[in-house]
Amino acid sequence: MRNKRQFHIYPVYFDANRSRSQGRRIKKKAAIQNPTIDELAQVATILGLNFEVDLNARYPRFWWLRSGRLKVKKQEPYTKNKLLKKMASQLKKIRAKR
Repeated sequence: MRNKRQFHIYPVYFDANRSRSQGRRIKKKAAIQNPTIDELAQVATILGLNFEVDLNARYPRFWWLRSGRLKVKKQEPYTKNKLLKKMASQLKKIRAKR
């Protein structure tokens, strides 16, 4: 049964190589190439989110790829969409530092 007290966030949500119909959830300008679960965990730490990493999870549309996911506890100022936008901007900053 699905837990309604947390968001599930997959790396494909931020992947510039994917189309919206393939699972990307943010604008292409805000997306990055091939995001990893480690980068998402780093962003969640920077934003001070209460999260858990599930490495064995698979995005349902691409069930054959083991990409992992973050289970983020819902917090007051964020809806899922606002959280994804905030995470996308932090991902861009992390990639720029590399």
